[in-house]
Amino acid sequence: MQKHFFMQKKIFFFPVLIFLCFMAISCSSTRKTVTQQHNIQASRLTPEQQSQFDYYFYEALRLKNNLQLDEAMETFLFCRQIDSLDAEVQSQLGVLYVNAGLIEPAMKALKKAVELQPTNWWYSMTLLNIYSQQKNWEEAIALANAVQKIYPQKEEIYSTLAQLYKAAGNIDKAIDAYNQLENLTGIEENISFAKFGLYAQQNKIKKAIAEIDRLIEKYPTENRYKVLRGDIYLQQNNPEQAFAIYEQILKEEPQNPFVYVSLSEYYKKVNQPEKAMEAIVSALKNEQLDVDTKIEILGQYIDNLIKDNEKLDETEALFKLLVDRYPLEEQVHGYYALFLEYRKQIPEAISELETMLNINPKNQQTWIKLIQIYWTEKNFEKVYATTQRAIEVLPEEPMLYFYQGIALYQLNNIQASLQSTQKALLYIKDEQKALKSDVYAQLGDIYSKIGQKDSAFIAYEESLKANPENVYVMNNYAYYLSLEKRDLKKAERMSAKTVEKEPNNATFLDTYAWILYQQGNYSLAKFYIERAIDNLKDEQDNGVIYEHYGDILWMYGGNDEKALEMWKKSYELGNKTEELKQKIENKGFDRRNK
Repeated sequence: MQKHFFMQKKIFFFPVLIFLCFMAISCSSTRKTVTQQHNIQASRLTPEQQSQFDYYFYEALRLKNNLQLDEAMETFLFCRQIDSLDAEVQSQLGVLYVNAGLIEPAMKALKKAVELQPTNWWYSMTLLNIYSQQKNWEEAIALANAVQKIYPQKEEIYSTLAQLYKAAGNIDKAIDAYNQLENLTGIEENISFAKFGLYAQQNKIKKAIAEIDRLIEKYPTENRYKVLRGDIYLQQNNPEQAFAIYEQILKEEPQNPFVYVSLSEYYKKVNQPEKAMEAIVSALKNEQLDVDTKIEILGQYIDNLIKDNEKLDETEALFKLLVDRYPLEEQVHGYYALFLEYRKQIPEAISELETMLNINPKNQQTWIKLIQIYWTEKNFEKVYATTQRAIEVLPEEPMLYFYQGIALYQLNNIQASLQSTQKALLYIKDEQKALKSDVYAQLGDIYSKIGQKDSAFIAYEESLKANPENVYVMNNYAYYLSLEKRDLKKAERMSAKTVEKEPNNATFLDTYAWILYQQGNYSLAKFYIERAIDNLKDEQDNGVIYEHYGDILWMYGGNDEKALEMWKKSYELGNKTEELKQKIENKGFDRRNK
């Protein structure tokens, strides 16, 4: 478990967004009109040229500050025509070129600015930023070294150099840069940690450990460094020395929160899982441990916590303690809801999810989790009501309309289901291919339900375009084609693919058998329908499958009594259609007109 060590001072900030440099330069509200000293001798402007230059320069700044960037660039270009050796104009043009995505002209302009004013920190840092984004480490390092010679006391340049050398793969030089920084600042946690990581990357373990030992020597009362030292022993398969350090820390500081996390790792290492979990619980109860670290720990150990059946009551007490202590932390309530759901305490789990929504009503995942709980209980009224509430705060979330459409379909409100499902399509993004496929699949089912077969088949085609491997769409599409006795070869190909992917899926087997039946291949149809019957699950709606079995047996011949038996069973299971009733009363149907 990685510890959370709080650094005293941030040693490195290398700009990653050109926008930052853009804003820094834009904020300059004044311009020196005195003659600038350049490394390259600038030609002296006449008073008229100087007056013209100043007018257009300030106009360019105004345009830039108003975000009229194209106009600003044109005006700065005019300024450069008047005086091509003005460093500020070159710099401003460089930043505007970057903003427009024109990297080569940007570098050219900024190089010129740095050449004209090598002591200007911002010009050099802006150019460094571009070099870094282009991964031009050689040029970046050369420029950073030049800046370091100009500003030998500026701490940021050493950390920048270290990062550049690291990115270029020159770890020794990166360490040298940190050593130079350390000469300026003395031993500091963040520098030592950076060097520790670099030595570890080189597999120079002794030197890496020495960095932590130096911290312990300088800060002997700071036990978190000692915890880290113990963790290193543990990683080196030296659990005895690690445990000795942890025990000593507990004597000196029994409430140290991090040592309990490390102890948990130690106990896992020596195969004592119960003690490992006890240590984690101690860490979670520790008031000195910050809530973010506790949430991180919960995330890593939640499965172990909720599945430890011998200590469920103790775990519940722990969760109650945490939610009482951190009532506004969403994730704490979220993990408690998971625990309650695992224990089948559904009303209590719902209550925790509702609390999360009170804290953050725009958390889509919480809404989805609540919907899924109601879905599992087949409480479609609650599913619909919850989607309605969610849509009020997240009106452009397609998943909510999708769930709402399915709930309405289950509630037999087909027209409203169609409207909700169509709304989902309005908000789906291009990258949401799986969701797009599912929404079109739902549309296909709705259109089939209301008898708009052509629209249904178009929807299924769109679904398979979005996700060609959606076996559930293939099954439904194939089945509805078979009912219409349309394109049976295509239906057979799709259905065969679903059976290949899920050979024990009774629904897919039934569809395949039914397509074969429609093609007159009764022998093969009988084989697959019997496999479907063998794979039926109690919770499935099996009535139609038994009717299909009866039809196939009837047409196969020699099994009329069993066919009648299957039809009766289908009727008893709730498949009370008029067509099936006629088959039973007539003890069959005309084989010539099947």
